[in-house]
Amino acid sequence: MTIGIDIGGTNIKGVLLGNNKIIAKVKILTKSKSNKKILIAQIFECINELIKNRKGIKKIGIGVAGPIDFKKQKVLNPPNVTGLKNLYLGKIIHNEFKIKTIIDNDVHLLVLAEAVLGAGRKKNLVVGLGLGTGVGGGIVFNKKILYGAKGTAGEIGHATILNNGRKCTCGSRGCLEAYVSERGIRQTAKEIFNKEIDSITLFKMAKRGDKKAIKAWKITGQYLGTALANIVDELNPNLIIVGGGIAGAKEFLLGPARKQMRKNILSPLAKDTKVVLAKLGVYAGAIGAALL
Repeated sequence: MTIGIDIGGTNIKGVLLGNNKIIAKVKILTKSKSNKKILIAQIFECINELIKNRKGIKKIGIGVAGPIDFKKQKVLNPPNVTGLKNLYLGKIIHNEFKIKTIIDNDVHLLVLAEAVLGAGRKKNLVVGLGLGTGVGGGIVFNKKILYGAKGTAGEIGHATILNNGRKCTCGSRGCLEAYVSERGIRQTAKEIFNKEIDSITLFKMAKRGDKKAIKAWKITGQYLGTALANIVDELNPNLIIVGGGIAGAKEFLLGPARKQMRKNILSPLAKDTKVVLAKLGVYAGAIGAALL
């Protein structure tokens, strides 16, 4: 059995996995994003809840939103849980529970879960994106995460899709994240409605047939499709999986994205690459952490 913990700015989720099946799960609200002691105490609380006198737990996997030095097992500068900055989090957890602990980026783990147990379980090369507060990505080949030479592979959210475009939170301009994250969608809505509208409200409006809302999602989908075409041209994956809260817009987002992607893919052999929604739901990151 293995434990997987997914640490986010809104909540901390955990699962106990045995034979690739969830035995137990837990979710608690994150009490603080910036207080290290509170965050670590809550992580310990989740792990203790999953252990509950159980024996035979081999390892613990931890997912954190933001950059991770995988080789050193160090959290670098997570934007949504700043209290974990520069922590050797795996070592801290290992010292507390005496169970081997591995940490990684949360979207890497979401994609791993989908590649092993979810939408991509029958595919060899899977690329995934997590669309939410930010935009993360991951690449899984033969059920293993690809890290690249320095462990930074998969930062799809910061691929440039528009020269001299919107300024991104990373400091660059024209990043995918500046257009298909929550912040990016609010900006697109402002350009159309002259006021910011959150993605959930915008989705509800589109479902009711609001033409401007549908247009906002179409534009967002086209931005996403440009990035997807680049992924296909560069990696030629068997499948691209899209998850995260923004993916809840479903075909209002993915319909235009697929169309734009196929329009921009270079080789006709790759134009049938499938783009699908993630299947495993809100515990996907925790499941991926347990699989790690």
